[in-house]
Amino acid sequence: MARIDDPFALHEGAAETWRFVRERVLETGVVDQSLKELALRYVDDPDSVDVDAHEGRPRAALDWAHAIVWDADAATDELWERLHALFSEAELVDLGCAVGFELGRMHFLRTLGIETTRHAATS
Repeated sequence: MARIDDPFALHEGAAETWRFVRERVLETGVVDQSLKELALRYVDDPDSVDVDAHEGRPRAALDWAHAIVWDADAATDELWERLHALFSEAELVDLGCAVGFELGRMHFLRTLGIETTRHAATS
């Protein structure tokens, strides 16, 4: 398979949509950017984050990212109670969308043989 460095650039609409998502969801939003980056780093490489070293909002964000990406059954009533106690609805939507977009981006790029580190996500 031929290597494609930037598949989004091959389609004007995809490039525009990806730029919008990157700028409005991944790089900004209503949830604290450091929490979003922690969750996205965890999605990219779970071994790079010591989940047990976090508590409060960071831990809840990591637990929710885990439920979204690897184990939907982990989205228990207890997790939802913690999430709603620590985040506004807008923050939960922002964080959930960021995790979902990053997961989709990673899967798509990996099928094309493209590196998917968090560093690559923001370039």
